[in-house]
Amino acid sequence: MKRGQIVWDALVPWIIAIGAAVLLFLIYLILTDKATNALDYLRNLFRFGK
Repeated sequence: MKRGQIVWDALVPWIIAIGAAVLLFLIYLILTDKATNALDYLRNLFRFGK
């Protein structure tokens, strides 16, 4: 095995775990209606205060 293959073999499970954690967090926000406040904040942020 090459050196790069060893790194990817160790890194892929961490990438999957972080992706799953982010997905669970987003599902939690959507189900608890806290996402509406966050989306309103982001919408106002991208409008540059208009």
